[in-house]
Amino acid sequence: MAPRPTSDGLVLVIGSGTPIADPDRGGPATAVPYAERTVLFDAGANVLRGLVAAGRDPTGVEHVFLTHLHSDHVLGLDEMIFGAWTVGRDRPLRVHGPPGTRTLVERLEAAFAEDRAMRVEGLERASPEGARVEVQEIEPLDEVQIDEGLRVRAFPVAHGAFEHAFGYRVEVGDRVVVISGDTAPSDAVVEACDGCDVLVHEVYSAAGWRAGPEGWRAYHAAFHTSGEQLGRLAVRARPRRLVLTHVLFFGQPPDAVLAEVRAGFDGDVILAEDGGSY
Repeated sequence: MAPRPTSDGLVLVIGSGTPIADPDRGGPATAVPYAERTVLFDAGANVLRGLVAAGRDPTGVEHVFLTHLHSDHVLGLDEMIFGAWTVGRDRPLRVHGPPGTRTLVERLEAAFAEDRAMRVEGLERASPEGARVEVQEIEPLDEVQIDEGLRVRAFPVAHGAFEHAFGYRVEVGDRVVVISGDTAPSDAVVEACDGCDVLVHEVYSAAGWRAGPEGWRAYHAAFHTSGEQLGRLAVRARPRRLVLTHVLFFGQPPDAVLAEVRAGFDGDVILAEDGGSY
């Protein structure tokens, strides 16, 4: 039987933050839970704590998909590799991501080699299988069939100078979640949203952006999506629910960012919070 998403929601936002430290928001991480397992998209700082706070067992995460290799999206990958293993994972962790993912994982493994050896060979007798990481470097439009009825497809997005930056379309049974990753407005997101139930999309405040210096504005315009732009994009993508995450407020209140999006899109729009189920 195909797995079904949990009844509380299709998407669980583990970390809704940005590179800017926020006491209320962990680093970027979004989960699609099903049964007792969890598929994780990005692994920002404090992801292990975020999973536990959201009521998900970290040992139930068998697959991690990385959208790109900006540090804020991978600072918690070591937590998923070693922390979840330390508390009982006994199966390999599968990490899927763009070219460069294998090198990242290998260097983390080298950094923690002594820790691993002591836990496997010492008094803890931790599972050697649980310490293993299987890496799949993927390309745009690659599909990963995780389980019957659970499929993930990568698609390219426009994240400034990054050659390899992905969004993901996740199909769980007859339900569809699209995760934008970090991106400027992208036709690929619109195409991936065909029939989608939930679109999880990054955003920044257009009003706050206009107040910034010229070079700073140029950077964000090339790498990210403003609230005004996202409202227009959502009209084309037509998600049943739009969830805003990785929000760069630039000094603006949350309601102002929501208003920017809603000025162009009259559908269901929610500003994500850590632990929120949507």
